[in-house]
Amino acid sequence: MAEYPLDPMLSKCMIMAETYKCVDQVITICSMLSVGNSIFYRPKEKMMHADNAHKNFIRPGGDHIRLLTVYEEWKEMNYSEQWCKENFV
Repeated sequence: MAEYPLDPMLSKCMIMAETYKCVDQVITICSMLSVGNSIFYRPKEKMMHADNAHKNFIRPGGDHIRLLTVYEEWKEMNYSEQWCKENFV
């Protein structure tokens, strides 16, 4: 765990991911968590629109699954910049 440039809890998650066969998902979640609160954009003039767009990503399972959902949907859209603008990401 000490060799990973991550918080110890995230390092532990990455190590254990192999056991549960979810390495790709855990790496994505750890990456998303590592950038802090800069995933969602909420401009003052469009707060309501941004909040509604962000609600579309809510999934049972909490914020980690929400971050995974954001990444997977962005990936499905071929990493589109337009998709990010439309979803305030």
